[in-house]
Amino acid sequence: MQDPWHHLPADGAALRPRAFWRLVGRVEHEALDFKRSANHLREAVPAMAMSRGGAIVLGVSDDRRLVGRPLDQETLDRITSVAYESGVDVEIRALRVGRVPLTLVLVPAVRDRIVTTPDGRLLRRIGSANQPLKGDAVARFVRSREPGTR
Repeated sequence: MQDPWHHLPADGAALRPRAFWRLVGRVEHEALDFKRSANHLREAVPAMAMSRGGAIVLGVSDDRRLVGRPLDQETLDRITSVAYESGVDVEIRALRVGRVPLTLVLVPAVRDRIVTTPDGRLLRRIGSANQPLKGDAVARFVRSREPGTR
């Protein structure tokens, strides 16, 4: 099986800004999220895991400026804490874009079980937003994941 992240920079990679933006794009979508820091991953990781998986780039502001987020102990601890709380095995890569350190969090799609936020909410990544499933949508979603329905 091919690595779903083969097109993204390897751990420790150094890229020029133009190459980075050409590679990942500037528009957030179901499989790409930009965050300034690791402080807001509690929704993003489970939502991506319950969708198609994706990449979260830490160190990019909402207006797409490279503000930096090195893979230091604090960042690593926050990422691994969220991964542990939600039961998702993420891959973490450090990279440098120009002189700016970024952290890449690769979230796999989880198909064999339900992943919720630490407070129990079931989210899906819809466009660039993490949206809660409500009412009948929860039942349809669970049924779609039962064996023999894929």
